[in-house]
Amino acid sequence: MEFQSNTDLFDAIEGLQASLVSTGNEHASNQIADGLSSLNGLTDGWAQLLESINNARCEFGSALTEEQTNQINKIQSAVHKIVYRA
Repeated sequence: MEFQSNTDLFDAIEGLQASLVSTGNEHASNQIADGLSSLNGLTDGWAQLLESINNARCEFGSALTEEQTNQINKIQSAVHKIVYRA
């Protein structure tokens, strides 16, 4: 498992968002924030977060640093496992 707890996952997401903002990618950070606001404790909320992460990666991927790309990939993988129970 990439993260030991949901708290670790949320900390990683917050860290990614801060990193995105610091490099001028506020829109990517906001897109992820929209997904976070969808969390409701049910799988559909996690699916919306996954969609927002995927959209941010697709739309802004070329502007991400290598570290940000690694972070978003790790987060995407963890959220995908939550959604699909893989």
